[in-house]
Amino acid sequence: MIYQVPQFIKEETKLMGWITFTQLWILLSFGGFILLLFFVFKSWLWLILAIILAPIGFSLAFGKIHGVPIYTLAMAAIRHFWLPKYYLWKKERTFSKIPHTVSQKSKPTVKTQIKKQLDKKTLKQLTDILDK
Repeated sequence: MIYQVPQFIKEETKLMGWITFTQLWILLSFGGFILLLFFVFKSWLWLILAIILAPIGFSLAFGKIHGVPIYTLAMAAIRHFWLPKYYLWKKERTFSKIPHTVSQKSKPTVKTQIKKQLDKKTLKQLTDILDK
């Protein structure tokens, strides 16, 4: 029996038309911040900051890189730089507190390997098997 695979599972629901809830909050927060700057700074300085911050807010809300929203990438970048990194492949050496003593009975034995030599007859048989 063939089952239909569900698609577009991670798609965000649209709030109004083409804008999602996350995009709306990004736009409102940037707009509120620009409005707050209007009351704090002089008009010429506010205009310069608004010209810089407004495109940043729009690109953060609506921009995509390789199909991934920029606000998702921005949060991943902040998390990457802020949180500590764990390198699990670095093995830590641990030492026991009990000293190891080697007794006469438990001395490790060294095994020597015996080299096997092939005679011409065995070598000929091997080459015949490989040639088949």
